Amino acid sequence: MTTKAPAEVNYFDDSVKIKRLYSAIDELKDVIIEDNERNRLSFCVNLYFEKEIGSLYDAIVQAKPNSSKVNFKVLEELIMKKLNEKGIN
Repeated sequence: MTTKAPAEVNYFDDSVKIKRLYSAIDELKDVIIEDNERNRLSFCVNLYFEKEIGSLYDAIVQAKPNSSKVNFKVLEELIMKKLNEKGIN
């Protein structure tokens, strides 16, 4: 049995869009409790911006954040507000 080295972690500057996206979603800690679910949601929202998912709501449905304290429609509004605050459209 062999063990590979873990994948490298790429750290981005705060001005990079992907960093701002993940930071905006991470600020929803009080709404989505689990770290992993926020990361998965950030990944899916990024797919939406890359035009691989049709809408923000579809990205939320695909991420399926089960620890969310609000329904997906309200979550969509919260995410849009956060993204607008960070200048991501």
